Amino acid sequence: MSHVRTQIRESIAALVTGLASTGPRVFQSRMRPQGEANLPCLLVTTTDEEITQSQIGGLFERRLNLIIIGVAKQNNAIDDALDQIAAEVETQMVLDHRATLVGIETDFDDETDKPVGRIALRYQIIYYTRAGTPGTPA
Repeated sequence: MSHVRTQIRESIAALVTGLASTGPRVFQSRMRPQGEANLPCLLVTTTDEEITQSQIGGLFERRLNLIIIGVAKQNNAIDDALDQIAAEVETQMVLDHRATLVGIETDFDDETDKPVGRIALRYQIIYYTRAGTPGTPA
């Protein structure tokens, strides 16, 4: 069985697949999408995780940082396009009761074939496991 982190990434990727702006172009990766055919898109990734162990029954409370990055081709309306992607993601993410939006960052990347804009929505996901069973939510 996969780690609960993997299960969360997969479920969030499924949740945000099919949005009006990004459609099926959702990747569970932090790597840049290759080529214009994949834009606009979403990248779903996880970063740090804080873990606190309960004194009762070996229960771990886990606070996972999950980032959903919207990527769009840079043009005169890039800020509007990124804001639209963020609005669609935020609207969909309220369906996951574990997720709390904790921040949004935007930037631009001119290291790709075509310059792109990026908007990163940072969420904290709280979930629980028991000691020795990281693949099973508690």
